[in-house]
Amino acid sequence: MTDPTSRERQAFGAAEPDVEQIHRQIVRELADPAEGYERVPVFVWVTITTLVFWAGWYVGARGGSFDTQTHVEYAQAGPPGAIAGDSARKGPVDAIAEGKRIFGANCTACHQSTGLGIAGAFPPVVGSEWVTGPEQTVVRILLNGLNGPLKVKGANYNAAMPAWKEALTDDDIAHVITYIRQWSPNAAPAVSAATVGTLRKQYESRSGPWTEAELKALESAPAAAAVTTTTTTP
Repeated sequence: MTDPTSRERQAFGAAEPDVEQIHRQIVRELADPAEGYERVPVFVWVTITTLVFWAGWYVGARGGSFDTQTHVEYAQAGPPGAIAGDSARKGPVDAIAEGKRIFGANCTACHQSTGLGIAGAFPPVVGSEWVTGPEQTVVRILLNGLNGPLKVKGANYNAAMPAWKEALTDDDIAHVITYIRQWSPNAAPAVSAATVGTLRKQYESRSGPWTEAELKALESAPAAAAVTTTTTTP
């Protein structure tokens, strides 16, 4: 069998497909879209960005804090009777019942309705040496607040206590302190509005909260003075 002539080869080659041309056509074809790689619409990004900024603003403006003004605004905006301070009521007031109402409206978020607080976060008032100790100490705490480390019943806490001098009257503070000082097993004496008023006036220029060290120093000051007087008297 002889080789095909050049003319036969040319005729045969003309019938063959042009591979390079086919490849060029394939390259020109657009690739099919792959699922999962679609572009996110612009309006979705705008919506997400708006929500993120709104959430940040909301937490910053409405998240609440231990700042006094937060509680003052809440007290002013609350429904009648929701926050203690209804000084317009007439007639005798049951200090324990009124103190319980004030505590329930203002203090249970941290100290809980049981008065036992939250372990590691907010100290208890039931059985607390700070509550049943010198009445001036607990009055100072409610008036100006408390900040920094604090040891209660042998446990360490580091939360902030807000100041209530702008939101509560002398009577209100006296009632709630009397209530927690006599909340079983606590059995400390009642506190009068006059005592609260005296300390309010004494520390009216103080703007910041107390610390544990400051309160302990104030507690020991009268005792130290008494010792000095005793030892120097002939």
